[in-house]
Amino acid sequence: MNHAQELQAREGVATVVYTKPNCVQCNQTFRMLDRDGIHYSKVDITKDPAARDFITRDVADGGLGYLQAPVVFVSAVEGDESWSGFRPDKIETHITKRADAA
Repeated sequence: MNHAQELQAREGVATVVYTKPNCVQCNQTFRMLDRDGIHYSKVDITKDPAARDFITRDVADGGLGYLQAPVVFVSAVEGDESWSGFRPDKIETHITKRADAA
């Protein structure tokens, strides 16, 4: 189980947003998720070294391989999705407009 999956199981959420302070793209992501009533977990990678390691570690080594915040990790029945940066298209496709979204 990876860092995001452990957090999802503990907090009962499908979406985890890895963030850092004073991040404009992170704040835009939060606004969009909040506007659509999406429950998510927020992880500050400047305070959680394990989270920072997970999102920056190479995919071949079990990480996500990103260098830009925010990193959004979403679990769904059809499989996990992740991306970095403010991506309204991905938020709509994989979170707010999904057929099983509540």
